[in-house]
Amino acid sequence: MDTVRIGNELENAIFAHLKEEQDAGKYLIGTLPPDRCTIRRKPRYFSKERGDHVEFDVSIELRREEHLDPQQIVIFECKNYSGAVPDTVIREFSDKLSDIGRDNTKGIIVVTSRLQSGAEKVARSRKLGIIKYNPLGLEFLAERRFTDDLKSKHAKASMLGSESRFRSLKFAAYFSGKYYDNARNFLSAVAGETLEKSEVQVLSKSQFPYLHADDIEKSTNQLHTMIGYDDGPVDLEKICEQLAIDLTMSAGYGDPDDENELLGRADFANKKIAIYAHGNRKRERFTLAHEIGHFHLNHDKFLRSETTIKQDLVVDERETKGNLINRMEYQANMFASHLLLPKFNLIKKVQELRVELDIRDRGHGYIFVDNQPQNLSNYYLLLAAVSEHFNTSSQVIEIRLKILGCITDNRKQPQNFVADFRQTWPK
Repeated sequence: MDTVRIGNELENAIFAHLKEEQDAGKYLIGTLPPDRCTIRRKPRYFSKERGDHVEFDVSIELRREEHLDPQQIVIFECKNYSGAVPDTVIREFSDKLSDIGRDNTKGIIVVTSRLQSGAEKVARSRKLGIIKYNPLGLEFLAERRFTDDLKSKHAKASMLGSESRFRSLKFAAYFSGKYYDNARNFLSAVAGETLEKSEVQVLSKSQFPYLHADDIEKSTNQLHTMIGYDDGPVDLEKICEQLAIDLTMSAGYGDPDDENELLGRADFANKKIAIYAHGNRKRERFTLAHEIGHFHLNHDKFLRSETTIKQDLVVDERETKGNLINRMEYQANMFASHLLLPKFNLIKKVQELRVELDIRDRGHGYIFVDNQPQNLSNYYLLLAAVSEHFNTSSQVIEIRLKILGCITDNRKQPQNFVADFRQTWPK
C-alpha cells in the first residue's frame, strides 16, 4: 500500500477545501479578511531546540494588517488511516508543535476514520482540535443558516460514527468541548475569535420552504410542460438540459448492501448533478429525479452540495420531525415520484390495465389486494406493466398509488414482486 500517496491525498483535499473557502471570500477567521490568511502546503517552521526546520502538512498563517510575521499559526496534521488513529501519532504531532513553540501555534488533527479512545483523550488534554474530513459528505453553507444545536448534532454524528440517521458531513470538527460543521466557525474558535452577531443567520422551521403535495404537483407539471411531455418515461436528461444542469453518469462504488452506498451528488454552486450507476436503471432515474428536486425546490439556499445515499430514498415522513436535512430529503423524494409519475398519465394507464386485467371495484376499493393468489397475481402484473411504461420501480409506483388513495392493501404480509405470482398476461 502506498501510504505516502494516501497521506498526500488527504493533505491535498484539506488544503483544497480551505483554499476554496478562502477564494470564495467566505473563509474568515473572526475579524481577519481572507487576504490576511495565508494557507500553505508542506510548510516548514524553525525549531531552536533542533536547530533546524520542522515540516508539517498544511498550515494557516494569520496576520494583522500592520504585521508581516504571523500573529498566529494553525497547523494541520493529516492522518488518512483506514483504521482508528492511535495515541502515539497524536503525541508525536504534539511534540513537533512544542519544538517550534506553543505561544502562537494551534494544532489540528485531520482524520478520515476516527481516533482511538486513547488518542482522543490525548488530543483533548493537549488542546488539539480534531477534524473528520469526508470528501463525499454533505456540505452546509458556510454561513450559519442552521441552528448551532442542529449543526452540532450532525457534526458529532459524523465524527463519532453514530448509528442514527444523520448524514455524514464533508467537514466536521471538535474543539474545546464543542462540535462544528464548517471551517469558518471552527477556526474562529481555535483562533480565539468570535463572529459578529450580525453574521449569524439562524434558520427556523417556519423559514424552510416545506411544500405540500399539491404544490409539488404543480411544480413538476411545470417541468413536464417545459419539455413537452406527452406520455411514457419522463425525459430527465432533457429536463437537466432545459434547467442548464450539467449531468454526468459515473460507475458506482461501495457495498450494494450498505445503506450509505453513494447514489448521486448535486453541486449547487456549479449546477452539476452526478449519478453513480449500480446496474439498477430505475433507481438511477429516481436518484436523478431526486437531485433535480433539490435544485427545483431551491435547497441551494441551505446547502452547498447534496450527496444522496441509499437510506435517503426511504426517509419516512416521521423522520422529518426536528430534522431539517431529512425534511429536505423527504421533499425531494416526493418531488421525484411526482416527476416520474404524472398523476393524469398514471391514473389513465392504471385504468387501462384494470380493464385488461378485469380488476373491478367490488366494494373493497379501486385496486384491492389481499393474500389470495389471483388478487396477488393481478396486482403484481399491474405494477409490472406500469413500471415498464414509466421506467420507474414498482415500489415507487405502489407508494404513489397508495398516497393517491387508489390501493386498498389487505395483505397480512405484503410481499415483493416474486416469481410465484408472476403469471402470464391474460388473453
